[in-house]
This record gives sequence, structure tokens and C-alpha cells, in this order.
Amino acid sequence: MTALAQNYNQPLYERAHQVKHNVIAASVTLYAGTLCMNDAGVAKVYTAAGIAGGAKLLGFPTSTHTNSTASNVTLSQPMMFRRGCPMEISAKSGDEPTIANVGGNVYLKDNFTVGATDAGTDLAVVLLEVLSASKMLIALP
Repeated sequence: MTALAQNYNQPLYERAHQVKHNVIAASVTLYAGTLCMNDAGVAKVYTAAGIAGGAKLLGFPTSTHTNSTASNVTLSQPMMFRRGCPMEISAKSGDEPTIANVGGNVYLKDNFTVGATDAGTDLAVVLLEVLSASKMLIALP
């Protein structure tokens, strides 16, 4: 699976933390239901390389945010991201988590993909349920 470039309607659970951020990166769309990160004070699409480089996980937004300009933009209203809650996510082809991984760590690969193995710098999350061969339920920290 590759990074998702469209909205995904995440089931919303009562228990979650809201993370607010008001600076969006240049020329980017942060799709609802997909992972985002705070890279040096700027909200961007989540990448494993960004996290390895020191970016922080924001979580997933419940609405889509787009910046079509060539520079970062400070928004008048903050974007809201959900963390500390379950999230549906796709399995990485060739590295799919299995029922044997439930309750243990699996690893974020991009904004909508999780794999069973750690590349060495991947962010660990807990696998809550295998929904299908290609769809997982994880716990965002």
C-alpha cells in the first residue's frame, strides 16, 4: 500500500485527545482520516522519514485541509487532529501484520500504512484488531 491521497472516514471513538495546530505546509493537502506530522512547527503529511528526522505525530484530522500556495500558511483557526484513539489503517503489502501481532507493536510506514516489521526508525503503535488481510485497527499513542 502507498500513502493515501484521498479522504478516509475514520470511525470516531469517544475517547481521544485533540491536538491543535495552525501552520500548514506549502502546496499540501492533509486528508481527513490520514496521518499527519508536525515537522519543525509545520503540519505535513506523515512520513516515516519525517518522524525519523525528528517530526512529531499529530494524529489524523477529521476534515481535509489544503494549502495551494507555495509557502507555509498560518491559519486563523487551528486544524484539529485526533490522537489517543483507535484508527483504521491499511497493511503494507508483503509486511502485513497478522493475528499473532494483536496486542503488540506494529509500525507506521506512511500516512495510511502499517507494517509488521520495524525498519529501525519507524514509529510503533499497538495492533488492536486485524479487520481483514489488508485493513488493521491500531491504537494511536
